[in-house]
Amino acid sequence: MKTFIEFDDENFDGRYCHAAHVKVINDNVVIQEKYVDIKELLKALSKSTVSDDLMHRIGKLPQYYYDGAISREGGTLNGKVVMVVPKGKRQAVYENTRYNIPFPTLLFYFEITDGRIKKTLVYALKGKRHRENSVLYNYPFGNVSLYAHTVCWGHNTLPKISDLQTLDVICSLFYDSPSNNDYYTPEKSTKWDYSNLRGVYEKLQDFDEFPEEILVQSGSGNLGKLLQELE
Repeated sequence: MKTFIEFDDENFDGRYCHAAHVKVINDNVVIQEKYVDIKELLKALSKSTVSDDLMHRIGKLPQYYYDGAISREGGTLNGKVVMVVPKGKRQAVYENTRYNIPFPTLLFYFEITDGRIKKTLVYALKGKRHRENSVLYNYPFGNVSLYAHTVCWGHNTLPKISDLQTLDVICSLFYDSPSNNDYYTPEKSTKWDYSNLRGVYEKLQDFDEFPEEILVQSGSGNLGKLLQELE
C-alpha cells in the first residue's frame, strides 16, 4: 500500500489552490482519495515522527499490573509501573509479634532504572473499582513516609528486575517486611489516635475488612495525577 500526495494547482484547475491531493493506492488500485488543506497536512506531518527504536518483548505482566511505560535500553529494563493490589487479610509483623489483619487496597508505583528499583511509592485506595479520579490515601501502617510516600526498605536487598513479573516478588516482600513505629503517626497514618502501631494492629484483628473510613487523604491528588508520571 502506498500514499501519494500531489501539490499541483494546474491539475486542480485552481479550484483547490490551498489543498493537496492525497491518494492511497493498493495493487495499482486507488482505494481512497481526498483533498486536504495544505496547512492542516503540514501540521500533521510535522507532528509525525519516525522512531528507530526496536520493539521489545514485554514478557509476563505482574498479577496486579495496572499501567506502565517501559523500555530496554542496553538490554536492561527501565520504566515506571503502577500496580493495584486488592484489599484482603494478610499477615503483618510488628517487632516480634504476628497479626492477621485486613489491609486496604494498595497502589504501588515503581521506578526502574537499569533493572533496579530506584523508587517505590505506596498509597491506599478506597472501593473496588478504581479510576483516574480515585483519591490517593496515606498508607495506614509503618515503613512508608507520610510526606513523600516512599517505602523504607530497611536492610532488604531487592532483586534485579529482569522482567515485570518480578514486581510480584517486590510486593510480597513489602507485605512480609516487619514494621515498627517508623513513619507511623497517630491521626495521620489513620484517623485513629493510637500512640503506636501495635494498637492499630490489635484493633484491626476485630475486623474482617479494613475500615476505609479511617483512611487519611494523602494530599497527592488522585490516581490520574499519578499516572501522568508515566508520560
